Amino acid sequence: MNQYPNDASSSTKYVQTVVGRIFPSIPTHIERVTEGVSTYVYRITSHNEIFYLRILPEEGPSFAPEAAVHARLRQMQVRVPEVIYIEPYNDLLQRSIMVTTEIPGRPIGQSQEIGGEVLAEIVREVGRDIARINSLTVEGFGWVKRDTPTTEVLQAEWPTYREFADEYWEADMAYLACYVLSAVEVAQLERVRASYDSWLDLEQGCLVHGDFDTSHIYQEHGCYSGIIDFGEIRGADRWYDLAQFYMRDREQLLWPLESALMRGYEEIVSLPADYGLRIHFTGLLTNVRALARSLQKRPPNHFTQYQLKMLRENLAMCLCHC
Repeated sequence: MNQYPNDASSSTKYVQTVVGRIFPSIPTHIERVTEGVSTYVYRITSHNEIFYLRILPEEGPSFAPEAAVHARLRQMQVRVPEVIYIEPYNDLLQRSIMVTTEIPGRPIGQSQEIGGEVLAEIVREVGRDIARINSLTVEGFGWVKRDTPTTEVLQAEWPTYREFADEYWEADMAYLACYVLSAVEVAQLERVRASYDSWLDLEQGCLVHGDFDTSHIYQEHGCYSGIIDFGEIRGADRWYDLAQFYMRDREQLLWPLESALMRGYEEIVSLPADYGLRIHFTGLLTNVRALARSLQKRPPNHFTQYQLKMLRENLAMCLCHC
């Protein structure tokens, strides 16, 4: 597999050539955006407008499914960037590329000065948009496939939710048992998993953002402006994004905003009485995976300690109802 050019001058030259093809008659300024994780991202400034060029990091996959998601969500009035250009394969970069419009403003995780009441109203509006995002269906569970010939139906890698949830469970539990979890905690986690086993028997996957936290929610002048970065879309249960937000907003914001999020969500979708427990159960499943991955990549730090704390909170809430 060819690798994306590592030499900075070489990659900048290629990107400038590609941008010149997309905007042939408009002066542009290009700069690399370092925040991108799932893709390479470049900010393009043209007159008074800003666009973002995204480049997939490997050959083969395409932005086509992600672009289709953007189009469908915009038809539903969800505030996401507009895709103005896409190539399933660019001959120069040897990757799929996509150009989107800008969501103005900055992340709410960097906007604490606007105050708790304003943030709560923004997050309530976000809740409505996340409910709409989760209303789109996916055929299967796990990562949305980026190499399928059609985007009419979003397809994911696992046929059942149980297979998706089981993929790393045993290995992750064994790893965490060796390093951070006590024998009692391991037994409790297995007990919770068994108690809510029937919740893994889902018939239909929901589209989830996949990395839903305050860094991807934007506001401008105290008003909600949109959600960015759908690079980790997948099929999962309805509680996946909500569990992600529950874990991350405690770390990134001064005020807990889950209740505001759920107020907006429930304006679009009727929720069952036990939705809180379902969010904690999904959070438990995802936190086991996330914590194991984090510890395998780097030594324990503040964030892994926080992940462990949230996993224990998920566990405690689930045990109360076992």
